Amino acid sequence: MSSFDGWEPIQDSGDPPREKILGRGGQGTVYLVRSPERVQQRRRAAEELRKQLSEATAKIQHRDVDFSRFAQTITSLGATDPSTSLGALKHFNIKSGDQQEDEQAIGRLKAEVQALSALRNNRSVLKLLHANVSERFIVTEYHPSGTLDKHLNRYRGNALAALEAFSPLVDAVWEIHKQQIIHRDIKPENIFVAESGELVLGDFGIVFFQESSGDRLTRTVERVGSHEWMPPWAYPRVRLEAGEVGAALDLFPLAKILWSMIAGRNGFPFWEHRRDETNLERLFPRDPAMPLVNRILDKYVVREQVECDLSAYTFRARVDDLIRQLKGNAGGSRLIESSTWPCGVCAAGVYKQISASIPGIIPGPGAERIPFSVYKCDNCGNAQLFG
Repeated sequence: MSSFDGWEPIQDSGDPPREKILGRGGQGTVYLVRSPERVQQRRRAAEELRKQLSEATAKIQHRDVDFSRFAQTITSLGATDPSTSLGALKHFNIKSGDQQEDEQAIGRLKAEVQALSALRNNRSVLKLLHANVSERFIVTEYHPSGTLDKHLNRYRGNALAALEAFSPLVDAVWEIHKQQIIHRDIKPENIFVAESGELVLGDFGIVFFQESSGDRLTRTVERVGSHEWMPPWAYPRVRLEAGEVGAALDLFPLAKILWSMIAGRNGFPFWEHRRDETNLERLFPRDPAMPLVNRILDKYVVREQVECDLSAYTFRARVDDLIRQLKGNAGGSRLIESSTWPCGVCAAGVYKQISASIPGIIPGPGAERIPFSVYKCDNCGNAQLFG
């Protein structure tokens, strides 16, 4: 395979060597590539090495060879490529022989380029490094850590850590929707983990531009995304009328992403996050944050489209509010007045308030003192003080 506008596919160490493939799909193949700048840097190092070898041959009989310079050049040539000099090149396979299908495939390529270009300033969206529509390829930034589905355990059981990593992702979806764009294929396999630990949304291959923005193909029906992550009202049909494609198609799977991060598992069937085997309150019965996370999920992981909150802005506000609550109530304080706090002793009951508020007993921040109330487990009777 030849290079693409100076981007050079990296070969593995096999015999014979082959291009390193990061992934394959219905639209094409993704290769690991070096940037044109890195390619030129390596070529200069190779030329310098040849020059030094020639000089060394002439000088070796005089024992006048600068081996330190020689070693430095070899080290430079064989050094591991820094991730910032690499990219993921997606080469689109547009050779079906069907003119209509080919035109639609080219349209999807153009739409992906248009969407990534419009969102280039959002750090939680995969960055477009280069595009050549006529040659059917694009290059995006490369994340060696891979995708979120390989890292779900890092957040398992830690609602605050999951929410903090998740919040910028919701902000990115809000920005996408402000641009009148619907992603349509949000799932852990399309979310990358940056070296900083930040989450980055990628794969805009079936992105949809709503009527008020962008050029899109004229189709009466539209693909909805991966069936394991699409909302239940879309699942039976796989394709929706163009007018039915809206924010809910992104917010439903986005909420399932939050559940997956906290549960440490890759999704669950349909909208069933309240079943015993998927309920976060059952999976982590001693964690008072889980009922509050469930309240967020209740707004988006729903059976009917009319039940789904359609605002990514509101989603982000709910997530950020809960982050503030969890950070501000790290001790024994209740999270919110009406929250249900599972018993930390029997893990079967919940605490119920049994006394009025009593001032000035539990030490608060600094020298301040805050009021408290007595709560009792409705199952085992364990009593606790909560502010």
